[in-house]
Amino acid sequence: MRKIFHFIGSAFIYTFIFLLNTGILFSQSLPIVIDSQFDDWTAEAIEITDATGDGDNIDLLRFEVANDENHLFLQIEVKDEFGLTEGHKLTLHLDTDLNPNTGTSLNGIGVDLEVRLGEREAFYKLPSGQGFMSLNDLIFRHQPTVTNTVFEISLDLSALSNAGFSLFNANGVSIVWKDETGQSGDVMPENGIVFTYLFDDSPSQQLELIELEKENQSAIRLLSWNTLNTGLDDFDRKPIFDKIVGLLMPDIVTFNECWDMNASQVATFMNASVPLGNFQNWNAVKLDQGNVTASRYPILQSWSIFPGHRLTASLIDIPNNIDSFDLLVINAHFRCCDNDYQRQLEADAFVQFILDAKTPGGIIDLPEFTPFVLSGDLNLVGEQQQLTTLLTGEIVNTGQFGQGGPMNSNGSDLQDVISRHSDDRLAYTWRNDFSSFPPSRIDYHITSEYLQVENTFTLETSSMSQARLNQYGLQSFDVAAASDHLPKVVDLSMILEPLATTDDAFALDLIVSPNPNPGYFSLDFGIKNSQEIDFYLFDPTGRTIISWQESFTHGQHSIGFDISQQAPGIYFLKMKTKNGIAISKIIKL
Repeated sequence: MRKIFHFIGSAFIYTFIFLLNTGILFSQSLPIVIDSQFDDWTAEAIEITDATGDGDNIDLLRFEVANDENHLFLQIEVKDEFGLTEGHKLTLHLDTDLNPNTGTSLNGIGVDLEVRLGEREAFYKLPSGQGFMSLNDLIFRHQPTVTNTVFEISLDLSALSNAGFSLFNANGVSIVWKDETGQSGDVMPENGIVFTYLFDDSPSQQLELIELEKENQSAIRLLSWNTLNTGLDDFDRKPIFDKIVGLLMPDIVTFNECWDMNASQVATFMNASVPLGNFQNWNAVKLDQGNVTASRYPILQSWSIFPGHRLTASLIDIPNNIDSFDLLVINAHFRCCDNDYQRQLEADAFVQFILDAKTPGGIIDLPEFTPFVLSGDLNLVGEQQQLTTLLTGEIVNTGQFGQGGPMNSNGSDLQDVISRHSDDRLAYTWRNDFSSFPPSRIDYHITSEYLQVENTFTLETSSMSQARLNQYGLQSFDVAAASDHLPKVVDLSMILEPLATTDDAFALDLIVSPNPNPGYFSLDFGIKNSQEIDFYLFDPTGRTIISWQESFTHGQHSIGFDISQQAPGIYFLKMKTKNGIAISKIIKL
């Protein structure tokens, strides 16, 4: 059970540990990861609720509090979606010395630190002095970056004022959230109620460090990195890019902001950074203004998805010894900053392109089961709808891009691969301490069905211990010196075994085996419900060789099929019902 406290007027309805006379609450130290997933806010976190409808602008609903050895963690929920760091006057008021006689008097506490979220600044008023500082100076971290109704925040307890004095000077904090809009802004907890939270200094669960090497050597390592104004060709920064890319050993890279480099120059960089040996060379393609996709595998074909915008799709031939289909990689660099309209167009164009690829006709035709991944700097700092479109296929500009729809054949959403830092409980991918904006998660890997994430991480060298830096031959400033974006890695493997469907229509023992007659194969499978099944046999190019339909009762079945007239090679058999699909690979010797 979560510790929940409801405030009604000046009375408390409470459970678990609560000292009524002092208004002090305790919690355990929690290993919170600031990644917008919220799954680590367990029952030990303190939750405070607020009445609905009592705010004319931002209606505050609840907040949660936890801590670890170094951070104060907060989770805040409001009624209506908004952006946490822009365009409002919601302020977090903290009494950081637990002395009501210092700071600014508010709601029974002495506010020493005001975190003015919408203005991206903080104001401190301490006995040692007062002044303004940026959220970055406060070491403020939050997720998600897009608009939402729920956010998680961390504040570093070692943060210092401009004069070098500690901002957190007690074993806890008193907290008030207040919308400073006019006289009718919501307050939580309610006026007249003091909420004080005492830190638990017991050690939190030790962070599991992520090794930078590939765990599964047969997986495909995809690296996404915005190079910040052609960093690969910058005299001072190129050696750092070379070192880090060489360390990460990617198989495919989506580079952004290669404004002044062509594909051949990027391939030359990769040949030096990650030599392939055996007289092999990297392949690269550049169809838009700044994106370059580089691959150690052949690039079969590329398309410009949305002319005038930075979206390039490339079909990459993954070798058969990795047991893979072709992989469609979409390298994207969406419009920046407050340009929500253009970003929505780009998200809609992506969905239109994928749905076109999955249906006959149009610009591109690929087998329905071809896996794909969207990779790059998506600049998602505004409306959440753009991310919703990318995951669900919900097109907004239907007149221009069609009605949209799910991009996975089973109707499920695509996967947003969130990559925690290898050495920290954070997931941001962009950081510029000289900006008024705190670090943000704006670089993405979004994957389709038939792809399994083996490992993923974002590299932030500034958070690595000296031992870890020495282990990998890195310096703490390396990533920041190369770019304001962090390198983001995902290791992917292809799912070639039968896929579990939405209702488990197929049993798990789908087996394709050679028949004694050359070119004849037997298929053994089980189904749980009587139904019609469509069968499709594809060659490696996606061409349908055989297709047929049969009706089956529930239970085990065995059927045979003949490909004796086909050339030796790899083929794919797909079984499809109204509820799902299953796929198996066939090798004709």
